[in-house]
Amino acid sequence: MKWLMSCTIPIVSFLLLTSDGAAATELFSVRCEGGAPVRPYFATFDIDAKAVVFETPPMNVEAYSGINLRAGEIISTENGKVGFVISVLPGRLDLIFDRNQKTMTWPGLDDPTFRPTLIHQCTITPPRSILSFRVRDPIQHPISVRCEDAGYMYFTMDAASKQALFERGKEGRLYEGEVTDVGQDEIVLSMNFDIPRQVVWSKSHQTITIEGIEGDASRPRGVMQCQEVAPRTMIVYHARLWRR
Repeated sequence: MKWLMSCTIPIVSFLLLTSDGAAATELFSVRCEGGAPVRPYFATFDIDAKAVVFETPPMNVEAYSGINLRAGEIISTENGKVGFVISVLPGRLDLIFDRNQKTMTWPGLDDPTFRPTLIHQCTITPPRSILSFRVRDPIQHPISVRCEDAGYMYFTMDAASKQALFERGKEGRLYEGEVTDVGQDEIVLSMNFDIPRQVVWSKSHQTITIEGIEGDASRPRGVMQCQEVAPRTMIVYHARLWRR
């Protein structure tokens, strides 16, 4: 699946809906650039949960490939500086984001001959969509839908990029898909389940309809009552990766 915002905006508190109800949390992303040639990379922070998701720089800038995802933990938030650690083999990587200077610091080794301290300029952005991983252009208007009757189930879709993602189960299993049609009231998806299925989100009826497979009684048409929630962000990956 093809899985970036250059406009600086103030950090604000975003209202997120959780499985237990509404809860306010400070959630934001940063885009930083460093290296030669200059390559972009991203971090998404949840200050209250002390969680961070780090998207590594692309190995190939032109093809925008070779990006990996790392889960991390915020260990300090003093004097406008967010210190965090990222899990990497064979150990960990310590980084510092300065919210006032808008810089990311990669501390060097005691002997700078081998690795000097690096400081990269960054831009603060809204929290990156769960659809944004390995996507060159930012996903700006994603829609997320939760079907509560079916337990932990989310659909996230974006008409502009035609991307779609389905999350099922707290183990974080993900299914990819694409937007195939957009109407005034409905968005039609083709989801890559074990067998491809057509899915329709109806805004007016607040329903998700999963079309059946003709001739397969085990996969009938199903309709679920659902509701639009705050867009799912990259921070969703934190818990999934941290459990590995």
